[in-house]
Order: sequence, then structure tokens, then C-alpha cells
Amino acid sequence: MEKEANINEDLPGHNTKTELFNVFLLGLCFCLVMGGFNTMGQTQALIYNSVAETGENPGFKVNGLILNGIVYGVFALVSWLSPSLVLKLGPRLSMMLAGLTYLFNIIQLLYINKISIYVASAVLGMGAPILWTAQGTFLSNNSDARTVTRNFGVFWAMNTSSTFIGNLFAYYLFKDQELIDQNKRMTLGYTLTAVSGVGICLMYFLRPTPWVKQHSKDSMVTTFKDTVKLFLTRDMLMFSFTLFYTGLHQTLWGGVYSTSIGFTKGFGEERKSLATLSGVIVGMGEVLGGILFAFMGHWTVKRGRDPIIMLGFVLSMIAYFFMFLNIPANAPLGEADPWEYGYIRPNRHLALFTSFLLGFSDACFMTQVQSILGGTFRDQAASAFGIYKFVQSLASCIGFSYSSFMELHWQLLIVICFDILGTLAAVKIEMDSRGKWWSLENEDDEK
Repeated sequence: MEKEANINEDLPGHNTKTELFNVFLLGLCFCLVMGGFNTMGQTQALIYNSVAETGENPGFKVNGLILNGIVYGVFALVSWLSPSLVLKLGPRLSMMLAGLTYLFNIIQLLYINKISIYVASAVLGMGAPILWTAQGTFLSNNSDARTVTRNFGVFWAMNTSSTFIGNLFAYYLFKDQELIDQNKRMTLGYTLTAVSGVGICLMYFLRPTPWVKQHSKDSMVTTFKDTVKLFLTRDMLMFSFTLFYTGLHQTLWGGVYSTSIGFTKGFGEERKSLATLSGVIVGMGEVLGGILFAFMGHWTVKRGRDPIIMLGFVLSMIAYFFMFLNIPANAPLGEADPWEYGYIRPNRHLALFTSFLLGFSDACFMTQVQSILGGTFRDQAASAFGIYKFVQSLASCIGFSYSSFMELHWQLLIVICFDILGTLAAVKIEMDSRGKWWSLENEDDEK
């Protein structure tokens, strides 16, 4: 069974080179697959709005933020089944099949059909939790206590570089465009489809992990029950506040913030391209954070993960404050007129600096959260990552749902409350975990 998978360096077949190969190839695969998804997610509200305004389809109306709400709503429900499916199919096959749902979603850019777009969002919600549960399990299988932080940092840097690359492409594609015409949309659609398809194909070359003990006799029902039991433990319930916050934060940088910039006329005629540039800067913050914390893996083994989590808390609070000052409260709801602004006139430089803070603070949380899941809950990796994606996607679903009618300052207040609770919970979990680790170390020394 996956939850009992243990890595033992004394087992035949253990190969450090294979582990490193898997970590880097997995990062590359997700960079390509998620490059398409993230770029589409941050631009789809602007694209669908342009379809109607350019006259391509005058009666067409799809709310991109509501689509994200559908994705994460289905995501949350299927997350409970994903550990069982990953157990039966294995991480590699699970990722390849789930990756096809991302490809189907991206193809919607090539032909505009309202019903198909909503169906694709639901299908994506079914595949996404399987993909991420398999990813977390596979990465945990290729890590140990000394390398888990480094490996998750490397993966996160490579994965989030897709945000940088994809949005940089979209920025130059949409530059000087008030509205996104059909030719530009098709170019984006074909490119993202090809890139994501290559990423799915490369997953085939991920190597097996024979050093991991597999106990696959337990049924899917047993695995589901074990996942529920893990969720109801004190540590996981506490940690759920952190996981919930990451989902709300993801909603802000992944959809609401870039959309708000694109709808703020105070940024000028190039506000659409500025919105995609914001995604590029977020990606830069994510990648820089992932690389930095990967190199700091040996330091976190000694000092703990809590300093990085608290750094993420401080930076995220600064980012929220700048958003409050710089973005009109009604920007997430639609076009904000030039005379509408927050507490200062819209400032492009401050908007982009805020994007960097959002990305870097997200890297602080996400690298350490996944490291905790792959370390503290390593014996139940599949179940732990399934719960993680359930709570995170539930938060994203709720966040995207209210983002279409709630003004920005109220959205920020909700996120700030969970930021505080999530940081306290993560620090508590890490301190308790390190206390147990030191106790075991002292016992070994006495022996």
C-alpha cells in the first residue's frame, strides 16, 4: 500500500542517480504541461471577454473565474478518490492519463463553444487531483529525510518556471493589443497544446523506483478509509488551515490579480499585456524562491522549515497591502474606469513588484508545505497529498466563486485571516515534527 511505502537505502535497486533523474525529468514534464494550463488560466478571462467584443461571437459570454471555480470544485471532490486510483495504477501511468485532461482543456482555445468549455473544466477537475497526488507520491518515493526539501525545491522551481515562460510568450503575443483577436488566440492555443503534449509524452521515460516497498493488496475502499483517518488526525486538521490558505493565495495570483490589472483602465491602453507581464513576474518570484530553497535544503534540515514559512507570511502581507493601495476595489468585477483607483493612482511598477512578492511568498509556502507532506507524512504520502489537494482546491473553488461578485478589499481580508492561521499552524506542525526528530536522534546517540 502507498501509505506504507518506505525508502531504504539498503534495499537492492536503490540508485541516487535514478532519483535525481526522476526529480529533474518530473520537473521538466510539469513545466511543459502546467505551462499550458497556467498561461490559459491567467488569460482566459481576457480571451473570452475579447471573443464577444471583437465581434467574433457577439453573444458569447463565459466567466473565466467561474470556470476556475468549477475546476476546483470537482477537483475537491475527486481528491478523496485520487490516492486509491494512484495506488492501483501507479504514479507514472496516473500522471500520463491525468495529463490528457489538461490537454483537452487547452484545446478549447482552438474552437469556441460555451458548453464544451464548461465540460472541459469539469473534466480537468477530475484529472487534476490524480495528477498532483501521483506527483507528490512519486517525488516522495525519490526522496529521503536529507533530500526531501531539496527535491521539492528543485521540482517547484522547474514547475513554476512554466508560469514565467508561458506568460512571457503571451505578453509578447498580446503586446499593444486592446482586445485579443482570433489569430492571436489560435496561435496561443496551438502553441500551448503542442507544449503540453510533449510534457505528457516525456512522462513515459520516468524510471521505476524498486527501492520503495509496495503493499498493493489493500483495496481502494481500505485506502479511502485510511485517507479519512489521516485527515481526522490532530496534525492534519491543524495543517489544513495552511493548505486552505495556499488555495486562497493561489486564487489571487493565479486569476484575480492578473484579471484585475487587465480590467484597470488606469494602467493605460496596454493593461492587457501588463496583466500577462504580471504573470511573468509572478513566475520569476516562484522560480527564484524554488531555486533558493532547493539550495537551502541542507540548512532547513538543521534549522527547520518555519523560518522560510514566516518569511513567506511577511512578504505575502506586504503584497496584500500593496494590492489594497494600488488596485481599484471593483477591478475583479469588470472594467474599472480611469478615475477609479484604490488609495493611490494605479502604478505599473508597484503592480509588478507586487506580482514578484506574490510569487516569491507563494514559493516560500508551497516548497515547505510539500516538504512537510513528503517528510512528516511520508509514510502515508498518497493519502497526505490527496488531502492536500482536496483542501487547497476547495479553498480555490470558494475563492474563485466569490471573486466574481466580491470587491477586492473584502477578498484580501479573507485571505489575510487564513494567512495568519495557516502560518501559525505550519510553524506548530514543524516545531512538533522537529521535536520528535531530535528525540529520536538523542535516543540513537544514547544507544
